[in-house]
Amino acid sequence: MARAGAGGSVGRINGRFALLTIVCGILSAVLVYAAIARNGGAKQTASAETTAATVIAAVDIPARTEITAEMVELRDVPVSGRAAMALSSIDDVVGKVTRYPVVLDDQLTLSKVVSVDGSENVDSLAFVVPDGKRAISISADQVLSAGGLVLPGDYVDIMGVLSGTKPDGSEVDNYVVKTILQNVQVLAVAQTIADAPAGGEATASDGQKGSSSESKPNPEATTLTILVSPEQAQTLFLAESNGTLRAVVRGYGDANVTELAPIYQNQLTPPVP
Repeated sequence: MARAGAGGSVGRINGRFALLTIVCGILSAVLVYAAIARNGGAKQTASAETTAATVIAAVDIPARTEITAEMVELRDVPVSGRAAMALSSIDDVVGKVTRYPVVLDDQLTLSKVVSVDGSENVDSLAFVVPDGKRAISISADQVLSAGGLVLPGDYVDIMGVLSGTKPDGSEVDNYVVKTILQNVQVLAVAQTIADAPAGGEATASDGQKGSSSESKPNPEATTLTILVSPEQAQTLFLAESNGTLRAVVRGYGDANVTELAPIYQNQLTPPVP
């Protein structure tokens, strides 16, 4: 009888183990199914997210470097992670110059590139002018720009040769040289030709009006468009109207601004004995 009782106990224990094994198997199957369903749903969500073609840097591109087709590639980027002014065609960047350094896998945007010939359309200029700044254009008839070698994206100082009044009260042309602005950025170097409409008035690029007889087309005329504060824009406009200006190019990364005293005409020659 004792053996029969022992055998019944073993049978009950084995039955419990079998039941536990079945329960664990069912639970494992449920967990595996839930994991697969969750991953599948995530993949479906990711694949359903809208993407857009975006120009991406395939290599590190230094500032002021002309972009070639080998430097960039086109990728589909999720709209949620796409830059506001990202470019969508390789043709939009090839042949243009980087305004700033662009790192590998970075998106190429409208504000990071500029045409070497300054042919950016007028509308795009508004997108690169920061809040509180102004873009003012100066005619090359007034500005001698480092032998024509100023490029968009350069930083320059603007000097002016101005007339002045000597201590004896006499007016003298080219009396003083003064550095008017320092470390200002050139946004564009572009050709401008004043066109005379039917009304007999020509409207220049800065909005001023002049007679059609004075606005003669000049295929070599260029303008420098400078990024300045509103106060600097007034100063620059006044200086342009009263003297000759010259843009002096700064070295890359040089943002040092110092106080410079004006130089007067009589300082160029020794005093008469």
